[in-house]
Order: sequence, then C-alpha cells, then structure tokens
Amino acid sequence: MKKLTLLRHAKSSWKDHNLTDHDRTLNSRGRRDAPDMASRLIEAGLKPDRILCSSAVRTKETAEHFIDAQAVESNSVHFEQSLYLASPGTMLSLIEGTDNAVRHLMIIAHNPGLEVLGRQLHPGAPVNLPTCGMLHFQLHQEDFILSTGTEIEMVFYDFPKNRAD
Repeated sequence: MKKLTLLRHAKSSWKDHNLTDHDRTLNSRGRRDAPDMASRLIEAGLKPDRILCSSAVRTKETAEHFIDAQAVESNSVHFEQSLYLASPGTMLSLIEGTDNAVRHLMIIAHNPGLEVLGRQLHPGAPVNLPTCGMLHFQLHQEDFILSTGTEIEMVFYDFPKNRAD
C-alpha cells in the first residue's frame, strides 16, 4: 500500500510588491500554521519518505517546517521547478514517476492544481483547499500509477482552522 499526501503551501505575504510571485515568503500566520500542520501529520503517525516541493520560496519555507519536525533526510527532498503553479496533469506525472521503493510521497505545491488533483483522486476531496491544507490518501496497490480503477482512499483532510479551540 502506498501513501500520498498533498499539501498546499502555508499563507504567504503580499507586503513586498517588488517580489515576484515565485519569491513571496510566508507571512506570520503561515510561519505559525506550517509547524502546527507538521505536528498534526506526526500525530497521525505519518512521515513521508520522499517530498516533492515546488521551487517557490513559500513552498520551500513550508517544507522546512515538515522536514525539521519529522527529521526527513535532505536527500529525500526534491525541489521541482515544474511544481510551481503546476497543473494536475504535471503533478500526476511526477507522482507516477516516483520510485516504487517510496512508501509515502508528499507533494507541496499550489492551488488550483492541488485542489483539482485532490478531487480527481477522490470525489470526497474539498472543492477549496485552504493554505496549509492537507489531503492524505492511501493507494491500495504497490506503485504510484494512478490508472482508471485504482482504489484510492481519502484517509483525512485537515487544515489550520480545523482545530477544536
């Protein structure tokens, strides 16, 4: 059985109008939410053994919180230019190209591609995936080839404001 986690980057800042979209950083809410969501993944007993992350600054900063919290080895993290504002098809190609030795793959990227991919994988996935929102799936097979008929279970959907305060 394979595991797949889709994570939208944490909330980013629009303060510096001189930065390109690719170079925007996390804002204070994003820097608060990312470690919280990393802790929730740990509480669920999950640790990715491969992370594919968009090359955008805000996704890299989000990834750092997950890498640090879960002690993910640096050689297991790959920053992909093609994930920056990627289409669901581009993400699917990267997922399907994942080595069979990987048991749990995490993709850290952007909307609208992530939320559309989530709905393509499972009809119960949310229409709107908020910043730092996370979808976790189990694939009932031994590879990441997501052909028609692949049994995909959506195990959970979580996001920063989904807490009992």
